[in-house]
Amino acid sequence: MQKEKLDIALSFAAASLFVLLFVIAAVMLFRIYLKRKNKLLLEKEMMGIQFEQTLLQSKLEIQEQTFADISREIHDNIGQVLSLARINLNTIRSENDAAKIDLVDELMGKAILDLRTLSHSLDTDLIRNKGWSPPVQKLLLDLQKTGKYTTSCEIADDLPPLGSDKPIILFRMIQEMINNIIKHAGASDIRFTAGAENGRLMIRLEDNGKGFNRTSVAAGSGLRNLESRAKMINADLEIKSEEAKGTCIVVSIKTETNE
Repeated sequence: MQKEKLDIALSFAAASLFVLLFVIAAVMLFRIYLKRKNKLLLEKEMMGIQFEQTLLQSKLEIQEQTFADISREIHDNIGQVLSLARINLNTIRSENDAAKIDLVDELMGKAILDLRTLSHSLDTDLIRNKGWSPPVQKLLLDLQKTGKYTTSCEIADDLPPLGSDKPIILFRMIQEMINNIIKHAGASDIRFTAGAENGRLMIRLEDNGKGFNRTSVAAGSGLRNLESRAKMINADLEIKSEEAKGTCIVVSIKTETNE
């Protein structure tokens, strides 16, 4: 009888110990789960803050570039047209000087058209409402007009959606890549393509410039900015470059439909 009581007591103690260990393990696992959950929430919050900061910086940079473009356009184009119109007005001797009057009318019409074009200059609202592709096409067309570059721009019609804010960051990335070509590549030919592949937006920018050693400039601030912005819009960034063989940059972006 005593042995049976002892066995029962030992069984009860073992069961109690098992339950106690199970509860302790469950509590520990729950604490680990909460800790990981809080860490993920914190990381998500930090990513959101970083995205907003990157978005704001991109907006400011686009506006700064736009103001510079407007200033240059007014100085080099519209100012010159208005100066010619003024000269012709000052040399009109009579109401019958029809040729000069017609020329002044033509010049004023051109100035008005140029001002209207400037009023629709690149800004974040335009990019948000119309998309990133029209300003990219305009940017490359303006480069072509300088006579220093041959440019091509092939953008598919069925581009996957990116939302309202990501296109601003994407356009700033493209703008920065093109500015780097202008400043550093010594290129004469720039080719841009964009289309959808397997539910992703694929963008390729190539030039025939002098290229560079990828490892020697890996720590450059320009490339770090591109990589940081790519991360903000869920994009993969691939840069291929060889000295004297040009550079190719590929941006692959996860879209709203497959995130």
